[in-house]
Amino acid sequence: CVSTLLMLVTGDIYTLINYVGFVNYLWYGVTVAGLLLLRRREPHLPRPIKVSLVFPVSYLLFWGALLVFSVWAEPVVCGVGLAVMATGAPLYFL
Repeated sequence: CVSTLLMLVTGDIYTLINYVGFVNYLWYGVTVAGLLLLRRREPHLPRPIKVSLVFPVSYLLFWGALLVFSVWAEPVVCGVGLAVMATGAPLYFL
């Protein structure tokens, strides 16, 4: 597992949490953006729960600010997190 390898390399659980946390928050925002995109492209699909657009849009605004702040505050940690995430792309395409 990649997280076990990172733990062996860093030796610090807090650094590992920072690596994984950034990537998790990145995908949370991508998921909410995808929901908004589906609402725009497929407006007639049945939706059991339909939320006002105020909530996902405000979430994305705060999410973007936090993501920019994370990259500004710890660019190396965010870069390593993105690099670790990118190592899964060849396996996905395989």
